[in-house]
Amino acid sequence: MKAAVLHEIGKPLRIEEVPTPEIGPDEVLVETKSCGICRTDLHVYDGLAYIPELPHIPGHEPAGTVAAMGENVTGLEVGQRVVPHLFITCGECYYCRIGQDAQCADLQGLVGVLVNGAFAEYFVVPAENLFTLPDNVPFETGGLISCAVITAVHGFRRARLGPNDTAVVIGAGGVAQSLIPILVKAGVKTVATSRSQGKLDLAMQLGAQLALNANAPDTTDKIREFAGGTGAQCVFDCVGTASTMKQSADYLMRQGQIIVIGEEPEFPAIDTIQIAQRELEIIGSRNGSKQDIADSIEMLAEGIIEPPITRTFPLDEANEALEFMRSGGADARIVIDIKG
Repeated sequence: MKAAVLHEIGKPLRIEEVPTPEIGPDEVLVETKSCGICRTDLHVYDGLAYIPELPHIPGHEPAGTVAAMGENVTGLEVGQRVVPHLFITCGECYYCRIGQDAQCADLQGLVGVLVNGAFAEYFVVPAENLFTLPDNVPFETGGLISCAVITAVHGFRRARLGPNDTAVVIGAGGVAQSLIPILVKAGVKTVATSRSQGKLDLAMQLGAQLALNANAPDTTDKIREFAGGTGAQCVFDCVGTASTMKQSADYLMRQGQIIVIGEEPEFPAIDTIQIAQRELEIIGSRNGSKQDIADSIEMLAEGIIEPPITRTFPLDEANEALEFMRSGGADARIVIDIKG
């Protein structure tokens, strides 16, 4: 099969022929139709946060069809449209038992990140990790369920928000573009910030009531005014840099929450005096559970979430796709078309 393979950290992927992976008795071979890309792919490429065993096939936002099944697999059929939950878990630890799959204490693998993924014509995943993709959800957007959409759903659930509360979404990119419609549907007054006018325009199209340039000197004042003068109840930081964490604190009311979704190797620029005296809550949010992915699929099928796609690339241009992501030129998700 054809695949885009990482042989050396920081070096271009090689587009090459590799053996089609074999499956175990409890596994499924999926024919990849499409695979989204996000900043985590750049982290893998750069050796930040995740360092897989090399050579490695990236790709963690796939959708495809069942091509073959192990002898113990039931409930699936060849040709069935599917998307995976990425976390290959032990199923026995405390976190698995309470349904917090992404926090598994004995993680067996993470598709496309720690084990081979879907920048390839086929990928392998345990049968228990697969979910049916409805016919009315295109493969291109269906693949985004595994990362962008599920992360938005889980992040929303980590917050303490009700109707008429105010939330700010920092970084109006891929995850935010699924999160904003969820907030709007829940009756939350939603503000988006970004340095990109294209992303701000998309945020307004997705239902945000206010979209502000993150670097404008009056952004904090405008957010506080929009929120009634005291600040927002919650800020979702989808960027995760020191500067965006500082902005998050500036936008919040007392006893507000910062939901940290973006991941970067930086230290939050928030002093503990501010955290203690204003009783701020800083809450991490990582991907999501199998229940989150089931609910994500339902939201896409019902049209609550419709993740925009800015550009598609063929598999042969996987390196160009990653560079387009790195350049900051993508206002929405980028998708690699494997076998559309």
